[in-house]
Amino acid sequence: MVGDVVFPVIAWLIGLFLLWHIPTLRERLSEHDPRPRVSVIIPARNEALRIGRLLESLRRQTLPPDEVIVVDDHSSDSTARLASEAGARVIASAPLPQGWAGKPWACWQGAQASGGEVLIFLDADTWLEPDALEKLVRAWLDRGGMVTVQPYHETQKPYEQLSMMFNVVLMAGTNAFTPFGGRLKTGAAFGPCILCAREDYVRLGGHTRVAGEVLEDIGLARLFLGAGLPVHCFGGRGAISFRMYPNGFLQLIEGWTKSMAIGAGSIRFWALLLSVTWIVGAVGVASDTLRALLRGPSWVWVPQLLLYAAYAGQIRWMSSRIGRFQRWTAWLYPIPVYFFILIVLWSFISARVLGRVKWRGRSIPINHG
Repeated sequence: MVGDVVFPVIAWLIGLFLLWHIPTLRERLSEHDPRPRVSVIIPARNEALRIGRLLESLRRQTLPPDEVIVVDDHSSDSTARLASEAGARVIASAPLPQGWAGKPWACWQGAQASGGEVLIFLDADTWLEPDALEKLVRAWLDRGGMVTVQPYHETQKPYEQLSMMFNVVLMAGTNAFTPFGGRLKTGAAFGPCILCAREDYVRLGGHTRVAGEVLEDIGLARLFLGAGLPVHCFGGRGAISFRMYPNGFLQLIEGWTKSMAIGAGSIRFWALLLSVTWIVGAVGVASDTLRALLRGPSWVWVPQLLLYAAYAGQIRWMSSRIGRFQRWTAWLYPIPVYFFILIVLWSFISARVLGRVKWRGRSIPINHG
């Protein structure tokens, strides 16, 4: 019996270690801080239903951006018109060159057209609290390098609760939120929000160096770290939010399949090993609890239910700092955990057998090299 408890307890402690502290953007600019010229660059493909909220939030900033550039990536909806009406400068993307993925190409064109000292790349489905840009710039002034934020995940429909475990594992795999904090090199950046100095971006080659990478955020982080520049990761709660995959269950499957297929191999080995250990512990406790309940009332229920409650409480603690996930999702955590495992398996098949994934109407080849 003791042996049955040791591994789940160790795995639970690993989860505590991986997401010990998620820093958020708190400090605003003082009257003595410099105000660098800020360019916001938004790659957008068929974002008519979402981009308006972002552009409206940018108009309400306490530190207004000096320019907002929307790169329209061949949208078939009214993205370009709505962005222009909202006051953004709209650039029609040139045809996708050989070897480029869509988002890096759009970001590169926007950066080339911009004039700011500071570049902020934002996904079109994000939105900002009124002082978010001010806090972003302050964080960069204090730390340098790259500042990147994983937005707080807002959810509305029940199926969106299935994103919970993907968010938890994504953040746990970065190395950024352990008790060691910034003393460990992070393994990634967060694509929805990246800020850096134009000087650093140009010197390192920017998106030309990650041209073919669909998860260009991971490539950019490696680029900065390889040049000796730090990457600072933050959680978006209270500053930057988004709503992922609002168009239905199938979009959620397609989106997470793409992310898992391409991004899993980019996680640092030890962080991946610890994350897998934690998931195995959570699955084992859920399975053992179900078996104990099916056998009928017994004293074994007590330690088993305590273990289950420990994992459910931990997952609730984790997910509440990452997004708007319901309490019942944590207490029924085997459902999102098993869904996560199924998508990981499907993403492996997509990447290793089919050799491609689908996203936003494009078939994306997976580079195994």
